[in-house]
Amino acid sequence: MLIERVIAEDCYALRESILRPGQPKENWTFEADDDPRTIHLAMKDGEDIVAIVSLLPEVKEGCSWRLRGMAVKEQLQGQGIGQQLLVTLVAMVKDDLWCTARKDVHDFYLKNGFEVFGDEFVMNNLEHVLMRRVRS
Repeated sequence: MLIERVIAEDCYALRESILRPGQPKENWTFEADDDPRTIHLAMKDGEDIVAIVSLLPEVKEGCSWRLRGMAVKEQLQGQGIGQQLLVTLVAMVKDDLWCTARKDVHDFYLKNGFEVFGDEFVMNNLEHVLMRRVRS
């Protein structure tokens, strides 16, 4: 499997099927998807995209980049694919990152150097928490 940069449209199928199944397109596309500074990465098995993540220029609480749309095909979750993708993405930027993590997967981010900041909240009927990864 290989990690490579892709365009936003390459991320849409997994965003919709894993992160926002049955929801309208505006819930799984992002305003900064086509910003030239935005980074979209995909893990590919041949031509098949099995995992995706996007990094958007969006400032919050001193963090310059927002991680969004992290998804791994359901049958491949728990095999370290998401971690490989995240490590690659983090290595590409020198600034601090932040994200809104679903409460049910926030342990994944904790294990990968993120910390919780802020209170829990509900978005799209799911509990979320703000998280950030601060460079030391």
